[in-house]
Amino acid sequence: MKLLSILLLLVLPLSGWAENEKQIFQLERALMRVQQDAQATHQQFLMIQELRRNEMMGSPVAEFPSATVENVPIPKYEEMMRRQQERKDRVEQYTADLDRLYTRFRALEEERLMLMEQINQLEQSTAD
Repeated sequence: MKLLSILLLLVLPLSGWAENEKQIFQLERALMRVQQDAQATHQQFLMIQELRRNEMMGSPVAEFPSATVENVPIPKYEEMMRRQQERKDRVEQYTADLDRLYTRFRALEEERLMLMEQINQLEQSTAD
């Protein structure tokens, strides 16, 4: 009977340890997913940031790729205003996309920190 009690006392902490290890493994998988999402979001952010920068820095001559400065046709006023509005709309869309991606990245970063804290707590409770 004493042997059975001693075995139970030894097995119960091991089952708790196994459960903690399982939780840690699941949290690490979730952490890896969040880190991959954050990396993809960051890459999208950088690409859109570059598109926005190019759009803002672009010159009207860039709209005529085969033209030289001397033979650039003078666009009609309506055409020029339409292109200018399209450029403005693209810059605004890029800005909105950058804001959305930044918000997403911050949310993923908060989730990552929360997961890391949970993993650390489980590892400490397992070590005790």
